[in-house]
Amino acid sequence: MERNGTTAAPGGTCPVVAAFDRQAADRGERPALVLDHGTVGFAELSARADAVAAALTERAGGRPGAVPLLVRDPAWMLASALGVLRAGGHYVPLNPAHPAARNRELLGRVGARTAVTDQDGPPADPAGVAWVGTGALRPGREGFTALAADPDDWAYVLYTSGSTGRPKGIMQRRSDMWQNVERHRELGVGPEDRVTLINADGFVAAVSNPFTALLNGAALVPHSFQHDGVHDLVPRLDRLGVTVYYSFPSFLRQAATVAAGRAERVRLGYLGGEPVHRDDVLTLRRVFPAATAAIGLNSTETGLTRLTLIPPDRPVPDPVPVGGPVPGVETVVVDEDGGTVPAGVPGGITVRSPHVRPVLLGEDGPVDLTTAVPGRPGVREFRTGDRGRMDATGQLVHLGRGDAMVKVRGYRVEVSEVEAAAAAVPGVSEAAVVPYAADGGETELALYAVPKDRALDAAALRGELAALLPAALVPTAVVLLAEMPRTGNGKVDRGALPAPVAPAAAPAAAQVAPGPAAPVGDAAGADDVEGRIAAVWCEILGLARVAEGEDFFSLGGTSISALRVVSRIRQEFGVPLRLAAIFETPTVRDLAAAVRTGPGAGTGQ
Repeated sequence: MERNGTTAAPGGTCPVVAAFDRQAADRGERPALVLDHGTVGFAELSARADAVAAALTERAGGRPGAVPLLVRDPAWMLASALGVLRAGGHYVPLNPAHPAARNRELLGRVGARTAVTDQDGPPADPAGVAWVGTGALRPGREGFTALAADPDDWAYVLYTSGSTGRPKGIMQRRSDMWQNVERHRELGVGPEDRVTLINADGFVAAVSNPFTALLNGAALVPHSFQHDGVHDLVPRLDRLGVTVYYSFPSFLRQAATVAAGRAERVRLGYLGGEPVHRDDVLTLRRVFPAATAAIGLNSTETGLTRLTLIPPDRPVPDPVPVGGPVPGVETVVVDEDGGTVPAGVPGGITVRSPHVRPVLLGEDGPVDLTTAVPGRPGVREFRTGDRGRMDATGQLVHLGRGDAMVKVRGYRVEVSEVEAAAAAVPGVSEAAVVPYAADGGETELALYAVPKDRALDAAALRGELAALLPAALVPTAVVLLAEMPRTGNGKVDRGALPAPVAPAAAPAAAQVAPGPAAPVGDAAGADDVEGRIAAVWCEILGLARVAEGEDFFSLGGTSISALRVVSRIRQEFGVPLRLAAIFETPTVRDLAAAVRTGPGAGTGQ
């Protein structure tokens, strides 16, 4: 990890930093972020980045190397990323909503000497890590001159679910980060735009979306489904003047089911990170009637590699292609031997480019994930693990994954990581995880576990996993089996595993009748908390009554409906409940206790 160490990097200013500096000079106090309570201007964001850079170089005694960012506030998160780049380091986003044990592991794996946080109590960390608290910084006191950077210096490490059973870190170089932003110029984002920055739990780890906006002078409008809610998404975007919408299609589906009205000023709606279906484009048109639909193929390893634009007056094809080529990147469909297949023939999607060079941060150091393309100096090839086919017009149709990776709410999940975590829980003899389609069409995870004894409880097992894994990796269905079905060669026969079954009705004697919502605040009686939470469950799950001790996921809850429930509870009671709470305490009774005991209770984090 010494590539970005204390030795001086040759070359000039990082292109990402230079482009932002130009925008900060030109845009000044014009908004870089638009919030409900005001704005953060480009100059203010730049001053915050300077303060972060100065603090990091002071604590590190020079270039800081890898800098974990345990930051929830979107303005400080982006300022911290820019500050790390200005200081000559590379940033490593850590999600404050993830289990503390996971974040401690990642802190140790990157070999950090310094880290940035806006949290009151950062996790116990490996010895020698000096924390920079954003609350102690005083932006604007003095500027910071960005340190020289080589194009091949690291820009960031993003951790995703790993096939080895542990998170994997994908490293990207500064020049490749810049080239990815350049490819997004095909969307035409400019200074007059306001661009969404949407996430599930208030954590910003994206690269393409925020930097495409900022480096082109546009303002970002953060929206957290957990903190800002699902119900208010569309009217909030309309109120704040959003013109460009970015999200996973599953987020749009959920918002569209409960949202009132339309956002007339949205001119472009980008959907990516998950398979996009024809109905998703039609939903986008219903909510954003003036919007051109932008469908792209984008990944942590490659950035944007294909793009298609469907104007609002054009027919929507079925299936929806992920598009044609973007500048600087060639995407081909190949057979098992690497040979290009004809149009219409399915195969593996492979990316070739001098600007797509992802590196895996392995146990023994960086490992190149690409190979050289014979006869094309400087061009590297990356096999994505996705399958697809080219149609007769050169548009790429995505056919899903060719391995064990799935997408849950837009998050990459390697089922082997979930299986490894489940198998390590005391009382579990064997575990298998498979994706399944929930009633709403969203992808969810089902865990099949063989207990070592009869004492293992499905809800308790899910709670154990919620304390170890991010919420997107926690299975919504848990099925206990006496033994796993086997194929002829002794492997788990995943096709023979029973489907997750619909729950039975709760016993009448234990039911909680949801009553009308009581006033929020002192006027709300403590004994009414269960009833009000039950009312939320009934509305979202489509039930008449709910048992006080019934497991949310046994009643048919999914990770998407859990997101909606947590959002509604936050709005109803004014308590900043985290998404992990419903996985750890998935009953009306336990959630009511979490609400009563105050901010952040019931999260275990």
